[in-house]
Amino acid sequence: MRDLSRQLESRLLAFAKDEADFEPRAGRAAVAIMVREGLDATEMLMIRRATREGDPWSGHMGFPGGRRDPGDPCNFSCVLRETEEEIGVDLGQWGTRLGELSDVNTGWRADRPEMLVTPFVFRVAELPELTPNHEVDDVVWVPLHFLMDHRNREPLAWEWKGQKMETDSYLYDSYRIWGLSLMMIDEMIGMLNP
Repeated sequence: MRDLSRQLESRLLAFAKDEADFEPRAGRAAVAIMVREGLDATEMLMIRRATREGDPWSGHMGFPGGRRDPGDPCNFSCVLRETEEEIGVDLGQWGTRLGELSDVNTGWRADRPEMLVTPFVFRVAELPELTPNHEVDDVVWVPLHFLMDHRNREPLAWEWKGQKMETDSYLYDSYRIWGLSLMMIDEMIGMLNP
């Protein structure tokens, strides 16, 4: 399972995402999905967000990125700025943009959008030493073949507003991958699986 990044690049070139026909109430955000050819497999960089009071994604696995600021001229500028702030990587220098996936709505219902998050996919080779800021608790490279094997999926029970919920997840080492990140991963993996 090597060089999946080349296959992903060709699929993203042919991919035309649907643009949202509304402006979300809480604005926009962008994240960077970085893939590289590791020693044994194609890998994807993920971060574990720091535990912070008031942060709905506190402690969750995700991708470097964040909310678009008024000074960001576009979502791509946002992802470049946020990635450098969060892990010290200038993707303009160290990454090759392969494309973008569908926007993910952080709201629970399609008709009640909260924030739209644009996932940008980059190929990276060598990177400078990562320097996570206070928003990032840990950084890990996850092999794509682990995520492409549905036998590694398992249910995750959780609670929301007093209701018991269940969703799909992956547990890679001690890293639980689910939620918005899993939605992005599923779309990307769908491009790689026949």
